[in-house]
Amino acid sequence: MKKTLQLILLSLIATVVLSACGNTPIQVGLQDFTVDASAVANTAGKVVYKAEPVSFEKPVINVKTVKLSGNVTPSYLGTTLQIQFYASASKPVGCDEVAGLLVCDKNGQKPISGEYTLENGVKQPIELGNPNADVLAEGLNNGKIWLGVEIASSGAANVKLQFSDMVASVTIF
Repeated sequence: MKKTLQLILLSLIATVVLSACGNTPIQVGLQDFTVDASAVANTAGKVVYKAEPVSFEKPVINVKTVKLSGNVTPSYLGTTLQIQFYASASKPVGCDEVAGLLVCDKNGQKPISGEYTLENGVKQPIELGNPNADVLAEGLNNGKIWLGVEIASSGAANVKLQFSDMVASVTIF
């Protein structure tokens, strides 16, 4: 009886500890990076990724959910910039490589945000991971991820996006 009570108590303690860990997001900082799509003349219906992934330290254990937040500062010619963000946990295939970028057809790519309207030269907050948070979790578990953008506005040219202060907030259970 004493051993059974001890096992129940240990099981209860383990459950409480694991539940507490799972509900507390862990934050992983990402390196600042730039996506320079100015070399791509026509981005209509295309998603542009850097050819090299964003790399970071892999978590000790696999994560279940991920949200990315941080800032983006756009630089472009034109009056408005409407973009949508995408991600891939592995190097996108079937894309054209242009000046260190992967230019991919939008079909088959996974969006990780709704559409944003950005102001030229203004640092603006972004949050990524809705929809398709699973692709972010897979990328984080792999230690690298390709982040891309679809430039939806036809009036913008020479687009460069500077990502800064990016943090991945993850839960493990």
